[in-house]
Amino acid sequence: MSTSTERQIEYIDRVMPWCFAGLAVILPVAHTMTIRSIFMFLPAMLWIYKMILKREFLFLKTPMTLPVALFAAVAVFSLFTAVSPRYTLRELRGEMATDFLLFFLVLNNVRDKKGVDFIITGLLLGGLANGVFSVFDYFLKGGDMFDYSIKVSGLTAGYISYSVYLVSIMPFAVYRALESRGKERGFYIFLALLNALMLFLTHQRGALVAVFVQALLFFWFIKRWLLIAMLALAAVSVFVMPKNLLYHGDTSIDVNVMETEHYKNTINSRIALWRFTLKEISEHPFTGIGFGRHSFSEAFSRFKGTEHWHSLNTFLNITIQLGVQGLLVFLLMLFMLARAFTRGIMRSGGPTRYLLLAFFMSMAGFFARNMFDDHYVDDNGAMFWVLMGLGVYVSFQAEKLSLNGRVPDDARSRDNRRVYG
Repeated sequence: MSTSTERQIEYIDRVMPWCFAGLAVILPVAHTMTIRSIFMFLPAMLWIYKMILKREFLFLKTPMTLPVALFAAVAVFSLFTAVSPRYTLRELRGEMATDFLLFFLVLNNVRDKKGVDFIITGLLLGGLANGVFSVFDYFLKGGDMFDYSIKVSGLTAGYISYSVYLVSIMPFAVYRALESRGKERGFYIFLALLNALMLFLTHQRGALVAVFVQALLFFWFIKRWLLIAMLALAAVSVFVMPKNLLYHGDTSIDVNVMETEHYKNTINSRIALWRFTLKEISEHPFTGIGFGRHSFSEAFSRFKGTEHWHSLNTFLNITIQLGVQGLLVFLLMLFMLARAFTRGIMRSGGPTRYLLLAFFMSMAGFFARNMFDDHYVDDNGAMFWVLMGLGVYVSFQAEKLSLNGRVPDDARSRDNRRVYG
């Protein structure tokens, strides 16, 4: 290989982390599509160019590849049963293709601990910017800590989206606080507390459940005996939590409710919507209505223009869009991610252990939050796959790197052995 080619490859490897860190900062910011596109498609072109320079297929082989390909295939197949094939095709191209591109871009182009840390720093700086903006915006609106009608939304598309974003990034502030020292540790503790405060001010019950799940996961791996204290705290919180935060409307819950229009509270409306969705799935378990959240209101016009225009649950949405087979493959993807992180956590120690646990907590919190809504889409969906690409890389390369070294390109080549966690 000529010196000129080696120098070009070296420049590409330097540019990639900047692109990913920039994407981590800008991705949650609403109305920044042009800037995001630069941070997405520039590294994609550089990755292709690097493969041309090296005359190799630089692709890290992991057990995630097959589940992702299967899920994409099931989603494409939903075109044949979609209520709006044109809409589904647009979602496949703009939503799914983008998410999986980001996953494989990050997975195949992060090269060492410095790159991993640089991207996480970008992620946390984005969280800091959103938090500082939210503080000023909240108090300019005359915010009161116990006025639940005033919510923060950061620089994102809205307060629900902001809550999902915060749930996704908070574990990394905790990770940095645990592995830092001195003033740096103080900064990350402050950042974690700032994000926790902002999460409370989104006033999203699902987000609080997600943080509780993350805390349980943390103590399961780090201080298992504290799980009892966490469960006791959760039980007490249910009784002392203000009723207008716990219930949005009447305080009675009816698990048999079927009314989604004139409901007594939002819990009952969700139960009714979920029951309706399950009924439709049971009647047509393998015939999806087409990939994309808006397929729901197209298929069931009674919900069009209402706040129940989709199933308000990621797993139900996946099932009714793609059929039971889509849900099964989706769960397989999540299982493979969980297995990768669990194995990485069990075979590592120190900062590496905390970092992999942060990825696992981010994933678990993301889907716990989306049990009560569906923000596995748009900015939040893209951020999820950026983080998962980074997490899978760290997990499958932890032993080679010890998070201190550099993985050579031949580890990504076609001839390299398959990498298992």
